[in-house]
Amino acid sequence: MIGMAPGAMYSVADGEFFCVAKVLAVDTGAVHIRLYKNKFETRPLDVDESTLVLGTIHDADGFGVGHLPLSHADFETWAPVFIKRVEVLEHELEGYQIWKESGGGLWKL
Repeated sequence: MIGMAPGAMYSVADGEFFCVAKVLAVDTGAVHIRLYKNKFETRPLDVDESTLVLGTIHDADGFGVGHLPLSHADFETWAPVFIKRVEVLEHELEGYQIWKESGGGLWKL
């Protein structure tokens, strides 16, 4: 996939809405993403990263996920469209590091 590298941001299909996913890491078995809670009625062609939030499980309008490991095939089912590439910040990798140290598996859709 073009742009499939750490920091790549994609719009992804989420049922009737679109969301934004940021690639944290890529390896042969998985795409590790950060999935923001922001919802868009039309697929965003650009996004200001400073407006994206994860939220919390207590938010009435839903929440995002700080680290979500998916197989490449499962990520593709979300019909990702590349938006742009940004920096991956150290704190964004905390969940990925914990996953890696624990020998974690993949989330199944």
